[in-house]
Amino acid sequence: MKTPIIETKRVILRPITTADAEDAFKNWTSDDRVTKYMRYSSHQSVEDTLEWLKDAENKITSDNQYDWGFVEKASGLLFGSGGLVYNEKQQLFEIGYNIMYDHWHQGYTTEIAGAILSFAKNDLNQKKIYGCHAVENIYSGKVMEKNGFVPTGYDIITNFDGTTKKARTYLLEF
Repeated sequence: MKTPIIETKRVILRPITTADAEDAFKNWTSDDRVTKYMRYSSHQSVEDTLEWLKDAENKITSDNQYDWGFVEKASGLLFGSGGLVYNEKQQLFEIGYNIMYDHWHQGYTTEIAGAILSFAKNDLNQKKIYGCHAVENIYSGKVMEKNGFVPTGYDIITNFDGTTKKARTYLLEF
């Protein structure tokens, strides 16, 4: 299934593309305050972001990955990205999200996660969704819990650069 456009009260979730490289780099992929909690390191150049987006675009027709860019309706600003990816280890789709620092603590991520989970349940007919976050990122856990996830324990996750970090794990059952 193709990644659809989804609207919430304040946000348009639309497929993220290579055309978003400059905005994504400027707004969040190069920001250490954001990336310290992510599986990827801060991007050092627009080219780093472009390479990531090329990979995302190549998976657009995959039934195992759905990637959205988050656009604020009021301003048209692309301020984050996220989606669902099939986690082979868990045998479930895993939710992920990250937004620019200036948009933290305003309810955007909770709103966006709710829309992604609705898509997973209603369009992909999923019964369970997996989630995890870096242990230090307690606010991501609050987003998950507000959306019905239940903490299940801890795990060690491997970052894209091969390093590891401790993560808090969650499960949502519809």
